[in-house]
Amino acid sequence: MTNTGLAQFGDSLLNFAYSIALTETTGRPRGTKVQDKILADAAARAGLRTRLPRRVGRGDVANSIEALLGHVWLEKMITLEEIVSCLKTENLDPIKNFSDLADIALSKLKQQS
Repeated sequence: MTNTGLAQFGDSLLNFAYSIALTETTGRPRGTKVQDKILADAAARAGLRTRLPRRVGRGDVANSIEALLGHVWLEKMITLEEIVSCLKTENLDPIKNFSDLADIALSKLKQQS
């Protein structure tokens, strides 16, 4: 789950989706970058951290969730609308929402195998 190109694509996808979620929630156009700390904490909460090598930094953990979500979107297992909808819940608690999104992505991957 650390394919660099896939992680870069996932980074752009998640930043775009989160910006849409913020814009729709606040009613004001927003463009934002999701911090690696938020993604790394979400990945740990979703159990992704245990699937990675022991000694990886926060950036690599964040890349894993970006790659995962980029992959499931490219494979048409999840839509942009589903991603945005998930990110808009729970008063925009990004760690919980990205963790829930990772859980959904993992679940969809298991259904495919």
